[in-house]
Amino acid sequence: MELKAHLSVPEAPHGCLVIVHENRGLDDHIRDVANRFASEGFAVAAPDYLSPIGGSVSDVDTNIAEIKNISRDQVTEISRYWLSSLSLITDISVRSILGFCWGGGVVNHCATQLEELEKAVMFYGTAPDPSQISGIRASLQLHYAENDDRINAGRDDYLNLLSRSGIAHEVHIYEGAEHAFFNNTRDDRYHQKSAELAFERALGFLKN
Repeated sequence: MELKAHLSVPEAPHGCLVIVHENRGLDDHIRDVANRFASEGFAVAAPDYLSPIGGSVSDVDTNIAEIKNISRDQVTEISRYWLSSLSLITDISVRSILGFCWGGGVVNHCATQLEELEKAVMFYGTAPDPSQISGIRASLQLHYAENDDRINAGRDDYLNLLSRSGIAHEVHIYEGAEHAFFNNTRDDRYHQKSAELAFERALGFLKN
């Protein structure tokens, strides 16, 4: 199987970051986000998580349908592969993951599985299996939209479990924003004020 990804590696990076796309697949928006973080000094891989079934295509609806066939075991191994690859390329062991929507759920899951993770940044993703939360070693930064009923339905239980388990985390809820508010290619969802603030918060979290 060929594992595809968009790589953006600056000179003298100070950390390795995997960015997980939405259910829409690896697209130009995620490539742009990867480049933005690379311009801030991170060695970035934005994997195509549809690689096991041939990769993302230009038709968004096809990607949304096909991504349901990608298992949690597969996303864990793809994330582990690219985190390891970035470390080999850069000789840097500082490893982080960040993801949006479907990718936010992947981030939550990978945080329970990958002990090598130091930091995990989640944007409006589903909570992980409660029985696996005790496996989290990374520090978490969690971004939620105020108007996102589906994701927010599981938010409080997740946050309570994190607190009871003593897992380091910070939470940001964006007033007036909807699911996918960070995606500036979606006029129906993009919330500029929230997106810009979230980007600055994520940068600060990953750099410290």
